[in-house]
Amino acid sequence: MAQARVDDAGIVLPAGIDEPVDIRFGGHRLWSFNPTRDGKPHAGGRRVTWPGAIKERLNGTAEVRLERHLTGEELFSDTVRFGSADTPLIFTDDAGNPVTLDKGGRFQRSFDRMDADAVNLLVDASHRVLVDLVEHCGLDAYLCYGGLLGAVRTGHMIGHDSDVDLAYLSKFTHPFDIIRECRAAERVMEERGWHVVRMSAANFKVWVPLPNGKRAGVDVFGSFHIGDHFHITGSLRGRLDRDQILPFGTIALEGVDFPAPRDLDAFLAYTYGPGWKVPDPAFHFNHPPENTEMMSQWWRGSRTRLWHWSAFYRSAVKVAKVPETPSPFARWVAGRIDPGSRVVELGSGTGRDAVWLAQQGFAVTASDYCGAARAATQAKAKKAGLRMRVRGYNMESIYGYLTNAAKLAHQPGPKHVYARLLLDSLAPSGRPGLWRFCSMVCRSGGHTFVEFRTARNRGQDFFFGHHVRTLPRVDVIEAEIAKYGGTIVHQEVGRDLAPLGRENPVVCRMEVSWT
Repeated sequence: MAQARVDDAGIVLPAGIDEPVDIRFGGHRLWSFNPTRDGKPHAGGRRVTWPGAIKERLNGTAEVRLERHLTGEELFSDTVRFGSADTPLIFTDDAGNPVTLDKGGRFQRSFDRMDADAVNLLVDASHRVLVDLVEHCGLDAYLCYGGLLGAVRTGHMIGHDSDVDLAYLSKFTHPFDIIRECRAAERVMEERGWHVVRMSAANFKVWVPLPNGKRAGVDVFGSFHIGDHFHITGSLRGRLDRDQILPFGTIALEGVDFPAPRDLDAFLAYTYGPGWKVPDPAFHFNHPPENTEMMSQWWRGSRTRLWHWSAFYRSAVKVAKVPETPSPFARWVAGRIDPGSRVVELGSGTGRDAVWLAQQGFAVTASDYCGAARAATQAKAKKAGLRMRVRGYNMESIYGYLTNAAKLAHQPGPKHVYARLLLDSLAPSGRPGLWRFCSMVCRSGGHTFVEFRTARNRGQDFFFGHHVRTLPRVDVIEAEIAKYGGTIVHQEVGRDLAPLGRENPVVCRMEVSWT
């Protein structure tokens, strides 16, 4: 039977452990997993590989302990050296607080690492949001997800959770009316001074300033009955009657009373399954693909891989590794278009190329679907003394790319589209939207300029490490461009076009006309 061990490749445990396991670094819970669900057979046991967010920071020495979550039984304990560094390995946020990997693959400061005052501030902020949703938006709002689960179990937040979620029960049963209701609530909340961010057409986030100078994000999820099914955004769908939710009862969370569904057992079983009473920090929603697809078509454009880029651009360490100087591709494109031309960059990242192009006299619109990247671009432009349009174009949202492309296409004069290394980052499902966007925007005479790592780079090392990438074959991209009506007027393939550190990838540059 396999012996428990921890190394650079992952975690090995004996077979038959079908329950949550915690891994602790220096006594702090870093991550929880289920070996049966998350692992693969290995030498008579199960190997669980590191999630990407942990793996990319795994370099140093730490006291590592594995234990069963429910009983605390020790499965492994030793000092482990990862990578080549001898320095202590700690996982903290920018303020030095220990962080834990949540079920969404993001590092968060969980409630078991917060003091009571911080928890109470967050709960109070969530209650203030709920009061406005009820009294000023006219919504039937209630506590849901982890906050409700913790309130039912103990009256307190769950230690391995990191936020408070609210929901509201829609008065409507048609997607169009549900969207109108959600948009109206957003407007009212904004009029009341809240900072509101739309997450989809049926849910939004409210940023709440806290007395300690920080802010808390309170997610507000739409819930509704359509046909015979009850739905909650993100992608929950199942059977739950309206009279199991209304009229609301009341439940206390950290001493604060919140509205709660009438039949708590039925509601939590709907949300988490029949085993909801058993603590499980390794819990993952296992939404059927058809449910996710249906909810995406109703409420949201896809945002594939956003979690990775959000974490990347929020990391000061990673952003610091991005060069400040313009890329060779930016200089190449600048020499191929007329002075003063209008340029729309897709996937602007830190804004290094957008800002430089603007400094050369081009009229630049920078765009990125990642909010953290847009903030980085705006900060760079401000530092350079530039006023620049920064947008959130998403090539996976049909509504988004069609409406934004149409607006740009109707503006006078030619527009060029600039996309450096976007094809590497974009999921294949987003490429049809990219070509449609380019064909619409560039019909007035502008060209599309793309640069991407080709399939010849598969298996090679990358400057920023390994994560989910798309490395397409050149002939596949050529065929896609032709399919959408484009003509490649110039093309180069080779190395020495986009070197960065020790990485010198094979890249393809294309200039495409759509007229």
